[in-house]
Amino acid sequence: MNQLWFGDNLTILREEVASESVDLIYLDPPFNSNANYNVLFRTPSDEAASAQVEAFRDTWTWGNEAQWAIDEIMMSGGPVATIVHALHSALGESDMMAYLVMMAQRLSELRRVLRSTGSLYLHCDPTASHYLKIIMDSVFGPTRFLSEVIWKRTSAHSSARRYGPIHDVILFYGKSPDFKWNHQYQPYEQEYLDRFFDQTDDEGRKWKRSDLTGAGTRNGETGKPWRGLDVTGKGRHWAYVPAKLEELDAAGRVHWPKKEGGMPRLKQYPEDLPGVPLQDIWFDIRPLHNLTAERLGYPTQKPQALLDRIIKSSSNAGDVVLDPFCGCGTTVASAHANDRQWIGIDVAFHAIKVIEDRILRQSPLAQFEVGGVPRDFEGAQRLALNDKYQFQWWANYLVGVQALKEIKKGPDRGIDGQMYFMNGPRGWGRVLTSVKGGQNVGSKDVREFKAVIDRERAEMGLFICLNEPTRDMNTEAAAFGFVQTAHGHLPKLQIVSIAEWFRGKRPHLPSLGHISREFFEPEKRAKQKKGRMPDPMAPEFTFSFPGSKAENTVVHFNPSAVKAESL
Repeated sequence: MNQLWFGDNLTILREEVASESVDLIYLDPPFNSNANYNVLFRTPSDEAASAQVEAFRDTWTWGNEAQWAIDEIMMSGGPVATIVHALHSALGESDMMAYLVMMAQRLSELRRVLRSTGSLYLHCDPTASHYLKIIMDSVFGPTRFLSEVIWKRTSAHSSARRYGPIHDVILFYGKSPDFKWNHQYQPYEQEYLDRFFDQTDDEGRKWKRSDLTGAGTRNGETGKPWRGLDVTGKGRHWAYVPAKLEELDAAGRVHWPKKEGGMPRLKQYPEDLPGVPLQDIWFDIRPLHNLTAERLGYPTQKPQALLDRIIKSSSNAGDVVLDPFCGCGTTVASAHANDRQWIGIDVAFHAIKVIEDRILRQSPLAQFEVGGVPRDFEGAQRLALNDKYQFQWWANYLVGVQALKEIKKGPDRGIDGQMYFMNGPRGWGRVLTSVKGGQNVGSKDVREFKAVIDRERAEMGLFICLNEPTRDMNTEAAAFGFVQTAHGHLPKLQIVSIAEWFRGKRPHLPSLGHISREFFEPEKRAKQKKGRMPDPMAPEFTFSFPGSKAENTVVHFNPSAVKAESL
């Protein structure tokens, strides 16, 4: 069943995921806890700019989609509509309210796809956790709330005029009283071990004295005297049958007091005990820091140990785990490593490519389906119409770029992607890309891209458009001439039409070089010895995906276009 879906999770849940088909859901919807709390209550009439609001533009901003969502909820009626109506009265048409109504829609669908024995974990921060808990109570019922887990996500944090924010909240709900649960344990703290394991055996191992009896009297084997000791007079019984007690004594696990008539005790070692039952404050799973090998560059990436704990606690081998905001795929990776089936959904095409690469590096023979990605020209048309930025990313991946840029606001300097090739004694050569998914693309756009190629002193360029190029566009591209490379005489500018791509037409490109992550990180290149790492104009790239966990990441590359060992 392993499935990866590209697209809006609400649509995919409704159209592709069957009712009661999922055992465990974890979701970490994008939410920037570092921004000023108050900007989330900004209404459309407010003019104050906010990095927080910009990060979730088009998805968590009040507009037509949010209005449609609340209208749908109101028409459906029930407890969810009642709560959403009350919140709307209190919060108005703010970005926070947009976030909540769209989460209410998705949480209702997520409850539908859960099996009766299933559970849901919602990861959020204290900015919205109280609102989300009210909505979760309305979706699942207040009696289905199980735990509010506090995860210490960072170390000491300096914050002006308030206590340092260092934790996230994970809300845990079961669909029914029959939810799956596997006890998890934490190691004992050293203070506990030092205090209670206060005895030492001949081998220097620490142990503590523990009861060999239990409360209450019994008539069976455990109620009979052992070694002349009858504990029934004290209202107790032996914790083990006599044969087991003899076995323990022979193994040196029974402590006999020096005082005659004293009760024997069990010698208990730390390894005999499973540990401390897991509590609702988690401080033992450290966040990812910049040097962690697991880190992929996503600012909201969670450590896999966090998902391992959740998945082991609330599912069994073979169960289906779903993450509707799967971002860089930590949930998917954990589910795969723990022998669970999985479904991952993300609105960012880049996230889909990162997860594909991550799973195949983890398990080269892994098999999974990828849905929602255009497989024909009609699919590409729909993507270009629905989201021109995701079309841009998809088209860049299609031609195999190694570095990509997306920024929805501000100048992009005319560059959407770059590829690199070894160009003999000239060093590294560059191929720039520009993607236009609209209908009104013409020779003027080609001419402007020619100017970008000249300005950047790049060897070649690919102008990528949706429809077949006009005669004037082809003439403009041909007039740019050819470039002599170590790989032959190649056109300096080529037009790549997606319509023609699906008919088998491909651009003529030099053999691309294998680029490591460090190639795209100027601060690391600066530490290299002079001449060891060629500098391809020090490119820096930013991408931002509202509605996804792939937010505001600086310097990224196409993972499928580099050697796996360089990652």
